[in-house]
Amino acid sequence: MKENIKRAIFFDLDGTLWDALPSLKEAYNIAMENAGQPYRFDLKQIKSYMGLTPEETCLLAFKDKTIEEGLALFKLCYDYELVYLRDHPGTLYPHVKEVLGQLKKDYHLYIVSNADKGYIENFIASCHMEEYFEGFVQAGDTSLPKWKNILYLKEREHVDDLIYVGDTLKDKEETQKAQQKFIHAAYGFGQIEDDEYFVSSFDELPSLIKKLFSI
Repeated sequence: MKENIKRAIFFDLDGTLWDALPSLKEAYNIAMENAGQPYRFDLKQIKSYMGLTPEETCLLAFKDKTIEEGLALFKLCYDYELVYLRDHPGTLYPHVKEVLGQLKKDYHLYIVSNADKGYIENFIASCHMEEYFEGFVQAGDTSLPKWKNILYLKEREHVDDLIYVGDTLKDKEETQKAQQKFIHAAYGFGQIEDDEYFVSSFDELPSLIKKLFSI
């Protein structure tokens, strides 16, 4: 398949490839404690931030602050998050490496995330994922919404046809804005009613991807 039409799979990260919620919660709370700030977060709150841009996260996490103040506090959380995740990485979902190894034989694999600078690099290094992905783009690198980053990466990598795999309704909506095919990672953090194409576990991806690329 690679020799003729360049087909690619673009993956979301949080809730699709790994679950880093416990580590993110600890990192955010330690950062706030170290800074003498009163904010503390639980897993439910951290989960609600997944897939959001830093600006969107600030509006939820620091509701009593201006966007500028919120971004400054979020930067404290984020800077410590990168340090903490190096030694306390998230947990890959079952079969991720096995399935990615299978998929890369026929398709080109990339990551597109709303994360800030350094997050995807941290994931790739801490989970030893270098061999699977040919590239990535994250919101912190471009300041673009996800749908524009999907199209930006598609053009940059000269991709002819792609499928985006993500776990939230926002992932689906952004993929639709980019007019690309979408698979819902229903095992992740988000729920989507009436999702047409979905997988309940990562190892279900190859057969559905093959089906979608044939449509």
